Amino acid sequence: MPMPSAPCLLLRVLAPAVLLLALPGCKQAAVEGPAQVAFDALVAACTQHLAAREPFVRPGGTAEWTKTGYSPAQVQSEVQRTESKVTPFVGKMVVKDNEARATAPTEAAAQAITLTPAHLLSNRTHTFVYSFDGKQWVWQNGQRLTKIPGQNDATVPLARAEVAATGPQGFAPCLPQ
Repeated sequence: MPMPSAPCLLLRVLAPAVLLLALPGCKQAAVEGPAQVAFDALVAACTQHLAAREPFVRPGGTAEWTKTGYSPAQVQSEVQRTESKVTPFVGKMVVKDNEARATAPTEAAAQAITLTPAHLLSNRTHTFVYSFDGKQWVWQNGQRLTKIPGQNDATVPLARAEVAATGPQGFAPCLPQ
């Protein structure tokens, strides 16, 4: 059997890759228009809220105070077009951060604590799903994956009321208004 020429051999090797690039749906076109603009604004409001969080101190157990803080959050988002005329777009926002906690016998001592990686309580990933009805974004559901060193990972669904909470523990700006 004769050996194929170098160009023929190259074509045989590259042809499957070229075909994959040409398949419809392999690369999504960028979403543009009001849906993307509104979702970008929602992501920006959420990101600003998360960046402004400050550690807070609350009474803990018996005769102790707890300081809790969050690392700067990484926020990722995506919008995809659907085949539905009722819900032409869906969006997803993923927020990753760390939660740190330390305790002290007095409120003043807790306020004075500088949270460090040694105080790490958990790594958290919040996933929020939204739909766009042609006019506005609507929050559909959410979940939180919590990874605590030395324990099993835990995934819990999030209720709208929990996500809508204000303050450093809530995600109210991450909900469409």
